Amino acid sequence: MGTMELVCGWLVVILLLMKQSSIEGKKIFVSKYGAHPNDDLDDTAAIQLAINDAIKRGYTSEIVFGFGIYAISSTIVIENAINLTITGEGIDQTYLIAYNQVSIFFAENCQGLKFTSFSIDYNPLPFTAGYIANIGDTFLDVRVVSPHQTDVDRQAQAILRYDPDQKRPAFGQNTYEMYQTPPTDRNTTIVEPGVLRVPLSVQTQFRRGDPVVVRYAFRGHAIYGQDLTDISVQSITIYTSWGMGFVTLRSRRLRISNYHVLPRDGRWMSTIVDCLHFLDTREYLSITDSECHAMGDDGLNVHGVFFLVTNIIDAKTIIIQTKTSADPLNFAVGTNLEFSANQQPFVVHGSGQVASIAPTNSTDTRKITFTNPVNVTLNDWVCVADTPMLTIRNFTVANNRARGVLLETRNIDIRQSLFYRTSGPAVLIQPSMYWHEGPEAQNVSLVGNVYIENNEGIAQEKGVITILPDPVHLVPVINDIRIESSSFYLGLSSQGLLQSDNMNNLYLTHNYIATNLSTPIISICNSRNISAANNCVVNMQTKITEYYTFDQTSPCSMNLSSLIDLPPSAFNASFPPPAIIDKKFYSTFLTEKHK
Repeated sequence: MGTMELVCGWLVVILLLMKQSSIEGKKIFVSKYGAHPNDDLDDTAAIQLAINDAIKRGYTSEIVFGFGIYAISSTIVIENAINLTITGEGIDQTYLIAYNQVSIFFAENCQGLKFTSFSIDYNPLPFTAGYIANIGDTFLDVRVVSPHQTDVDRQAQAILRYDPDQKRPAFGQNTYEMYQTPPTDRNTTIVEPGVLRVPLSVQTQFRRGDPVVVRYAFRGHAIYGQDLTDISVQSITIYTSWGMGFVTLRSRRLRISNYHVLPRDGRWMSTIVDCLHFLDTREYLSITDSECHAMGDDGLNVHGVFFLVTNIIDAKTIIIQTKTSADPLNFAVGTNLEFSANQQPFVVHGSGQVASIAPTNSTDTRKITFTNPVNVTLNDWVCVADTPMLTIRNFTVANNRARGVLLETRNIDIRQSLFYRTSGPAVLIQPSMYWHEGPEAQNVSLVGNVYIENNEGIAQEKGVITILPDPVHLVPVINDIRIESSSFYLGLSSQGLLQSDNMNNLYLTHNYIATNLSTPIISICNSRNISAANNCVVNMQTKITEYYTFDQTSPCSMNLSSLIDLPPSAFNASFPPPAIIDKKFYSTFLTEKHK
């Protein structure tokens, strides 16, 4: 080989190595920027510097944490990152501990962002717990139990009665909680060692000796992101937060796997609100091999937002107003919107694609121009129609205050998942004008899941699976739900298997239903095309004579339901439970870790 050929060969090798380097990116160790674990020093500024440097360089990068505890005092901001990974050495190997009431990560306008292999916790906690030692008209005294803390100078926003034996919010006849606007002139104080005085603005029904969890005022989520594309959360545990666990707004193509929200070291709660919450998600949302335990609200909430038409400028241009916060108004050009009448908010009568969005002289309104004329009326409701494909596999929700999953979206597929002692329904499908959240659900598959003693406490409805638009309509608005090959174990206070309000086309088949109730297991309101076949009902103590009933509470009327095909023969099959708990996957659920 000649000299020229040798030089050319080396140039090719160098170019290939440079290209491979640009593809693989670079590991950036936070230690090089001054963030060291276990040194009791604030690591926030150094971590922020490392992230800023990686984003500035512009190639695929990993921000790497070592073994141990990193101290966080303020929110770490990630803006305009492309293919950035935030990684530790593993769950419970790397800890990010926040010592203030803040979000740990705030991500915005990022593509290919990944969080992996670390745990999150907070000190102080956003709640305390113990037993009521004394009650007055304007206070509760709580004898705090370890590992909870007597936190002074806090404002209590909510208090719930707890069951320390079953390690879940109190249920059945003991169910009780209160919300309040905390007094502005008094915060928590210590009245004697180990006893915390909690100021009240309203009278309560608590009793001396009641076990309670006291939740402080909501602050920030553990991880929050908006306007993200191709985001991944993998192998992360969140033990608590001053808000929700992981939250996104206006993001597309999300993957969550091996994600855990758990109560740590004997605590009575994990996050004080939702485990997972996704607002205006696009394309797809995938959740696998994950679990949510002991939260102060829902396991998962997926929804869009309803806006109000306040002005019609011409056939293509309208003004819309938000009834929640201004953030959801900033959807992109190309978004598809649907219109429904003010008095029938879930009955779609028109749609249009957004050509432009312009601000107005009010922060809560936008001027929207469509590509074509739209069928819209003043005071119509408007909702984003571009819902994601929601796919859930091997997901556990257990022992939380509210619902397992709250779904205000379309195209839902949930399989091989466990819902254990959720205080409210395991699955609640509820577009809501109270919260201005939607749209109405369509195309839902609930297959091969296990439901155990759900819907016995706070947020209770009439069914372990509840379809309940708010407000209830005179006509069906939810379409196409299949409940199949699942195992239901109803508790004594579970009410029933299914609440079907405003439902069209629901099918129950090959489900195993264990109950000791003699009352109907299905409640129907203003629905049609509700049918069942080949289900097994096991009742060792009594006999069910009627499997369904018509709700007569206004505006429900038996005359507004039709094509109900639920004969006793649809529930007299005999077979073993088709879905069982995978003990290997749920091993953490069965261990002392959750006690």
